[in-house]
Amino acid sequence: MNFYVYLVIALCCFVGELFTMEFSLTCVGIGLLGAALASWLGTSIWVQVAVFSAVAVISWLGVRPFALKYLYGKTKEVKTPAEDVLGKQAMVEVDIDPVKDTGRVSVNGESWKATAAQALAKGTPCVVEKLNGVTLFVKEIKK
Repeated sequence: MNFYVYLVIALCCFVGELFTMEFSLTCVGIGLLGAALASWLGTSIWVQVAVFSAVAVISWLGVRPFALKYLYGKTKEVKTPAEDVLGKQAMVEVDIDPVKDTGRVSVNGESWKATAAQALAKGTPCVVEKLNGVTLFVKEIKK
C-alpha cells in the first residue's frame, strides 16, 4: 500500500484524538506511522501489518499510560453538577409535599426538584442528603 495512505489515516487519527483525549487514537496513529515507514522502505503488506501491530501495541503499553498519568494524574475527581450539590445547603422555593411529590429547592442559585421525609414550607433552610435521578432528597436544618 502507498505510504501516503498510511500518513493520511494517521493524520486523521491524530485529529480525532483532539476530540477524545484518551490517547487510543494516538497509539493507532503512531502504529500507522510505523506502517508508513515500512511501506516507504518497500516491504510487503504483511510486514507493514506486522509493523503497524507491533508499534501500536508498544505505544499502547508505553505512551498511553505515560500520557494518562502525567496529563491527567494531577486532576481531581471531576464531579457533575448533580453530584456537586450533595451536602450543600438549600432553600425551599416551592412547598415540598412528599405525598403529592411536589416541591423545589434552590442550591447555589439553581432550582431543583426536591422531596423530603416530611412536608417543608417555602423558605425553610435544608441540606441535600442524596440524589435520585434529577430529584434531590433534602432534610430540614434544625435551628
